[in-house]
Amino acid sequence: MPAGQARRAGQWPEPLRLLGLVFACLIGGAVAEVSIILPPYIALFWPTAGIALAALACWGWRMAGGLVLSGLVFAMLQGAPIGLAAMLTFSLLAGPTLALLLMRRLGFSSQFNRRFDWLLFLSLGVVGGPLLSATAGVSSMQLMGQAVAGSWLDALLCWLGAQALGVLTVAPLLMSWHWARLTERQDHDKFTKVPAKMSAKKILSVGLLLACAISAWLILLGPQTALTAPSPWLFLPHLLLCGLALSGSFALATSAALLVVSAAATATAQAIGPFSVLALPQSLALFWGYAGSAAALPLLIHSLAKELHNDRRQWRKALESSGMSLAEWRIGPAGGIQTYASAEWLNRVGAYSEHAGRPVEWLAAAHPLDKDRVSGAVEALLRPNALDDCDEAIRLAGPAADWAWFELKAHVLQRNAQGMATALLTTITDVSWRHTAMERQRMSVSLFQHLHEGLLVTDSEHLVLDANPSYCRMLGLGREELIGRPAAPLQTLCLHRSGLTPAQVQQSLLAQGFWQGQVQTERADGSPCHLQLTVSSIPEPDGPLRYRVVSVSDLTESLKQRDLLRRQARIDPLTGLANFDAFMQMLREGLVSAEREGFRLSVCRVDLDQFKLINSQYGSTNADALLQQVGQRLQASLRSAPQWSDGVARLGGDEFGLLLRSNSPEEAQLAMERLLKVLAEPYQLSAGTSPTAKPLLIDISASIGATLFPQDNSDAETLLRHAGHALYRVKHSGRHGYQLFDTAKRLRDEASLIALARVQQALDAGELRLHYQPKIDMSSAQVLGMEALLRWQHPDRGLLAPAHFLPLIESTGLGLQVGDWVLEQALRQSAQWLGAGLSLNISVNVTARQLQMPDFAQRLQELINRHQEPVAAHLCLEVLESAALADIAATDLLIQHCRAFGVSFALDDFGTGYSTLTYLKRLPVDVLKIDRSFVQNMLIDEQDSTLVEGVIRLAGNFGCTVVAEGVESAAHARALLRLGCQQGQGNGIAPAMPAAEVNEWVTAFSNSNWLSQLGGRTLTLP
Repeated sequence: MPAGQARRAGQWPEPLRLLGLVFACLIGGAVAEVSIILPPYIALFWPTAGIALAALACWGWRMAGGLVLSGLVFAMLQGAPIGLAAMLTFSLLAGPTLALLLMRRLGFSSQFNRRFDWLLFLSLGVVGGPLLSATAGVSSMQLMGQAVAGSWLDALLCWLGAQALGVLTVAPLLMSWHWARLTERQDHDKFTKVPAKMSAKKILSVGLLLACAISAWLILLGPQTALTAPSPWLFLPHLLLCGLALSGSFALATSAALLVVSAAATATAQAIGPFSVLALPQSLALFWGYAGSAAALPLLIHSLAKELHNDRRQWRKALESSGMSLAEWRIGPAGGIQTYASAEWLNRVGAYSEHAGRPVEWLAAAHPLDKDRVSGAVEALLRPNALDDCDEAIRLAGPAADWAWFELKAHVLQRNAQGMATALLTTITDVSWRHTAMERQRMSVSLFQHLHEGLLVTDSEHLVLDANPSYCRMLGLGREELIGRPAAPLQTLCLHRSGLTPAQVQQSLLAQGFWQGQVQTERADGSPCHLQLTVSSIPEPDGPLRYRVVSVSDLTESLKQRDLLRRQARIDPLTGLANFDAFMQMLREGLVSAEREGFRLSVCRVDLDQFKLINSQYGSTNADALLQQVGQRLQASLRSAPQWSDGVARLGGDEFGLLLRSNSPEEAQLAMERLLKVLAEPYQLSAGTSPTAKPLLIDISASIGATLFPQDNSDAETLLRHAGHALYRVKHSGRHGYQLFDTAKRLRDEASLIALARVQQALDAGELRLHYQPKIDMSSAQVLGMEALLRWQHPDRGLLAPAHFLPLIESTGLGLQVGDWVLEQALRQSAQWLGAGLSLNISVNVTARQLQMPDFAQRLQELINRHQEPVAAHLCLEVLESAALADIAATDLLIQHCRAFGVSFALDDFGTGYSTLTYLKRLPVDVLKIDRSFVQNMLIDEQDSTLVEGVIRLAGNFGCTVVAEGVESAAHARALLRLGCQQGQGNGIAPAMPAAEVNEWVTAFSNSNWLSQLGGRTLTLP
């Protein structure tokens, strides 16, 4: 750093600092020359010793070079040889150096903040170091042959006194100014603003400094007023030094001490002043004592003041660290002033404390309800002969704009002679947690006392420690009778009676921290009671759990009400019998017993015949009376045994339910016949309130539907539904009887549903196939087309013919889906063949249900329009004769509509129905197909041959093409050709084949002599 910047920053470069140290030492030597007494050339004051100690203490051992240089220069200026100069310089540095090393080893601080520092400085710095230097210096001079005034001991004492006074006077001054300069530089680095005007304290310090200097000059050096003998006025500068030190300016006090010591040394050296009238030994002793005390007083007072200040700061920190906010007040007749306030105090009180005069003005920040009370307490504390302490609760604004509770403590530190307080210490402590805890405690106590539920506090062994009044009322015991005794609901006997064990309770407490359960116990009067318990462990901060809380609710009355409501909910209010819900519960329990014990259970539904007529003819009152008598008869007719009994219930309206136990179906039927006879007997009802009125006699019968378990192995709801089905059949078959549910029919229906679902699954999984059977011109061996025949490629049963599944689905919606799928697949295959150059007609069978669909023609047209090839002209729909003749008009309209876009129609299985020529004339079909049963038997049955011949002639008369089905051999083909039938199909020509084999078969068949190849062979489809 350049020298200019260093000076502006408050730091001098090292060479300049060393040079300044040399000059300071030389000046100190010059001052010492002035204080020499003639004779015997004894220096009264040696400032250089203090300069050396201060330089080493403040700037370190790097100052040793400057001290050595200054010592050599001064000794040589005094005429000492180089050897003596070196020895004197060594003696000058040896004492301060060793003293400072030892002082620092013992914890010395050059700021003199403790009495310990002052004692170390006096013992080692003022006495020990100078003694070592004096001994070395006097010894060096004697070794070098230099004369010393007086004896060796006298010289040693004189040298010691001069150096000790120099260290005591100069070292604290330099150290204080060094620390003052360092503090000022730190304040400058922190941008501390220095007030433009001097404070009153600084003005007082400067005034005391001037007074001390003037008084010392007047007392010691003034020619007119100087004292010529020791007098008490000599200590006036000491008093001023004490005041200056107490004012807080240590640097000014040490400066003033230097002035006093310098004046005393000058006066003594010039043989003037109060010490000149005495002999030399007494004069020197008095001088060193006077000057030493003047130099030591500021140092001692500063150390004591700093120690007191540090002690005060430590206890302030201790109070603040404990959560207290504190402020100190100085109180006078004209008011007061706040001398100290912690940061937390200012945060709590804020602007109310900064300008507060008397120590009650800051209470403006308090809650309005607390301000007057607390102000009065503090004012009373300040009065004469009052107590020195007060403790008040006060509310101050919290950080969230809410009021927080604080504890205010005020302590009078000092009182004047009249007993008025002159110094006051106030502390505030946040005790919101205490008030919150107290509120919670009051709430807990109130809750414990007034809670409707019972509460127990027990130890880990369930001994009662406390119980609230509600629990005492539950058991009918006093609190004193419960304390210290085991909690009755948690005893082993009570738990076992309730189906519980102490181990279960303990396990739940260990695993979850609580346990809940219901127990049965007794009150003090012996009456039973049901209690709901919740046992919870109270967590401990450390160590094992010691306490538990038991909350108790009395369920006795609520359980009674629940049982009553449950019974009412299970009883029919009119007849007193069980209602529907109770009957279902009896039925479920009866099923379990039947399975366990192996008997049959008849589930019956009984319904009165024509009960509505009774209700409308005789009124609801008589109808209700009739139902009551029916219920009584049924109840009286039931059988019972010690271990079991039949059951009866009113299911609703005029319907009743019965559960009859039997060993066989015959026994159950006999029981139902007996019940029908009992119910059919006349009922006698009251005709009115008149005593002369004759009673009404009403005849009414009943119907019973029943199902037997386990033959009908269903659940309770299903059994009751099956009994209802049986009752429905009785009602529609004439009433006044009974029927049993047909379980075999139900099984068949279920099997049909399962099979139907399997076909649906086959359709969705792509298991259905289309095979194609050729249709040929038997005279020319030309392949004319193919008939699409449905097959099921079953994964387990192999290829299945339509007879295995079509009858099951024809009358369902699934039959429509399958028929639609067949049409779609056949048209797609036709388009593929036409695209490949294979011109074949395709015949597709259409069911009667498909023809009856109103959108059949539209759907067919949509399927045709999906293909670019002319598939409509190659499509022939084959309709069964019975389906076509079911609705001639609708079939005729459908055929006309479909023929409009090129589709032809064939009448399949012709001859098996009951068609007339009139019907045939009205149906514009293109092809008649002779049923295979006639063709197959025409060779052996003359009637079938005649019938085939007649169909062929009839088709020719109506202009229809005839196709013979069932051509199984060459003989059939020859017979058909002889009768005039040209077209045929059958296994003798070719069986139905997959679409992939058609092209190859057509090619092979066109090049064969099929009649000769067939011979007499007959082919059939399994």
